[in-house]
Amino acid sequence: MEISKIGEFGLISRIDDGCVNDPSSVVQGIGDDAAVVRVSPGCMLLICTDMLVEDVHFIRCAAPWTHIGYKAVAVNLSDIAAMGGEPKHCVVSIALPPSERVENVDRLYEGMKCLLAKDRVNLVGGDMVESSILAISVTMVGQADEKKIKYRYGARPGDVVMVTGDLGASAAGLHLLEAELKSGTWTINSAPDMEEQPHQEDPRSTALRAHFLPVPRLEESRTLVGLGPGCVTAMIDVSDGLASEVGHICDRSGTGALIYSDLVPVSESARMIADEAGIDPLEWALFGGEDFELLFTVSKGYVRDVEDAFEAAGLCRVTAIGEITEPSLRRSIVIAGGERVDLARDGYVHFRQAFR
Repeated sequence: MEISKIGEFGLISRIDDGCVNDPSSVVQGIGDDAAVVRVSPGCMLLICTDMLVEDVHFIRCAAPWTHIGYKAVAVNLSDIAAMGGEPKHCVVSIALPPSERVENVDRLYEGMKCLLAKDRVNLVGGDMVESSILAISVTMVGQADEKKIKYRYGARPGDVVMVTGDLGASAAGLHLLEAELKSGTWTINSAPDMEEQPHQEDPRSTALRAHFLPVPRLEESRTLVGLGPGCVTAMIDVSDGLASEVGHICDRSGTGALIYSDLVPVSESARMIADEAGIDPLEWALFGGEDFELLFTVSKGYVRDVEDAFEAAGLCRVTAIGEITEPSLRRSIVIAGGERVDLARDGYVHFRQAFR
């Protein structure tokens, strides 16, 4: 049987059984944003890893090497944030052709170090191997208080579904990149500058920045954790698309969900770019992926507390977009006119092209 017949998550399910040989220290293995391992009473180690592969996650000739390194680290920091943890250390392994220029590898690590320095995360090792293509694997180690870790499970009927920031900008950025590559107008200099201030950007620059230089929501995660154990009941980061992540929370929590399309915070840049392209921007918000915002559920009485805490800390906006329901009500979205339709889980999934 070919991998394409079962897809990424089917493959993960097959390898899950038999992975844990000593369950005494494993609190959470495969199935969440990071593994959770007990290292001492009350203290948990968070371990996550992500791989970026040329022509799957990035186009080497289109992306500055600094941006590739930055994003490789950002996606892992986002996973730690989704668990309510603090990133501490990472190891980086890279595979690259022997003909590659040393200066480009310097830039790759420059991008990583730029982001790691902001949160005082140590790069403590890794590996380098020869390959015909460029691939980067980052393993991030974090820690968290046992009682403060946020899992994908825990959502209960009646909980409110909330999300940080805006959605769809990264997909809009990818759309621009692909269009300009096709037309031959894209150059490395078309990518956003790492030091450019976001408030000075136009819609195109905003979308490209969201795609190349996503911001892990670590401060937002810390604020949510600080609201106490009764507030956030489940959490995940939006890597594969809002619809997919809602599905993951529902799967792990054994619930349904009702999302209201008019409440989904679609990025203004995504709206403008989608309008020019004749695309519904809600499609990018629901299915585009790589926004790396935090999607979480809260007990109904905590919505105002979350909003007030974000405002007081000067953080990004946070929006209530729906509610958790009984599993019999499935996962639905209310669209224009009040019609309720099934919320398809159609985010990005590796190996699925053959059965799309």
